Amino acid sequence: MDCLAHLGDDVTAPTGASTARVAIIGGGYAGMAAAVSLAARGTCSTIFEAGKFLGGRARRIDYRGETIDNGQHILSGAYSESLRLMAMVGVPEASVSRIPLALSMPPHFSLRAPRLIAPLHLLWALLSAKGLTLADRFAAIRFMRALKAAKFQVGAMDTVASLLAAQRQPDRLIRHLWQPLAISALNTPIATASAQIFANVLRDALAASRDASDLILPRTDLSALFPDLAAAWLAARGSTVNSGTRVKSVRAAGELLEIAADTGETKFDAVIVAIGPHQFDSISLPAECVINVPFSYQPIVTIYLRFDRHVRLPLAMLGQADGMVQWFFDRRQLVQGSAGTLEPLTGDGLIAAVISASGAHETMTHDDLAAQVLLELTRHTGPLPVPLWTKVIMEKFATFACTAPIQRDRPANLTSCPGLVLAGDYTAGEYPATIEGAVRSGISAAEHVSHFLSARRP
Repeated sequence: MDCLAHLGDDVTAPTGASTARVAIIGGGYAGMAAAVSLAARGTCSTIFEAGKFLGGRARRIDYRGETIDNGQHILSGAYSESLRLMAMVGVPEASVSRIPLALSMPPHFSLRAPRLIAPLHLLWALLSAKGLTLADRFAAIRFMRALKAAKFQVGAMDTVASLLAAQRQPDRLIRHLWQPLAISALNTPIATASAQIFANVLRDALAASRDASDLILPRTDLSALFPDLAAAWLAARGSTVNSGTRVKSVRAAGELLEIAADTGETKFDAVIVAIGPHQFDSISLPAECVINVPFSYQPIVTIYLRFDRHVRLPLAMLGQADGMVQWFFDRRQLVQGSAGTLEPLTGDGLIAAVISASGAHETMTHDDLAAQVLLELTRHTGPLPVPLWTKVIMEKFATFACTAPIQRDRPANLTSCPGLVLAGDYTAGEYPATIEGAVRSGISAAEHVSHFLSARRP
């Protein structure tokens, strides 16, 4: 099937691009973003995904007859490229609940941004926040103004903690606002997290347009949120998605690259490797593609608790400043949003608890961890029955540790092997290891492949 035959009139594709053969290893958000971007340029691709479901570290899981995710994720209104590609492949608006910025950590702190134009929305949110003193509020405003005056450029080796100390941010403000935001975005303790990446997040989420600060809560599972519809969109345009297919090796074969997979050997003009660097040992790659950056990783733990009756939280997303859990999510409220019920996220009484970054929880057994989560949950709900079941999902390689030193060493998309390009949230960029970071890397990888194919074309 010819990719060019399926492009709309508003897409300009390079002449002859549809004849090229491009492989993408990995069907996560980076790989699928790369495939969609290539198809929009008129180039078909073949995607190899080893897992049963698409989405990578943001995918659905079937457990006890229910659909859950391998980790509870939220998106931001600042995720411009993710939202653009979601719209391109036809993700329904009802797939997410979009709400103005709201952080609730009862009984200590709450903040809510009104639907005012920027920057009034943020000013109002800070001035009306509960749990802050007047000095705290003006310190937060002073901090944002200082970042804006510096064009959101800070010391390359500064940590979030050192930046906040230099800006004389009060402990209460750090504990209830800046630290939760930093850990949620960078998934790295503020003592080591990159201040520059945090400044980038604040620039795009809090200091941009009002809707950029919105919280976007998925109302469907993470595979259905983008990868599944992207796969259908790609198939209609001549691309192929092979789930449950493991790639064993990539090697140079003259001017082409040969992939050896479970299904056999195939030659391609270009290959995008869209897996995490911790997975590179599972594939034999050309020496030019080996990443020598000493990445370390931060985990994300999601604990699901299923009750036999509806357990309702005061809000769909509830935080706490004290305790092991940072955020609780009422999955039923996520589904209902403001427009009724959307399958397949189902079930009254299903609560998800999220613990970001490293900590004492990593040494606990799953049973002990679930018991601790239940104890902390009762602070917000009162006494609860024993859950029907609990499920602890520990993603040990959830994100790379977004430290200041590693930021300067993140690899580029391009490798020294002609036609072989990297994609993933770990590659060089302004964002931490988030869905948006993965999507932007995938788009960048597709651009590099398009330029490579154009240069090779006679």
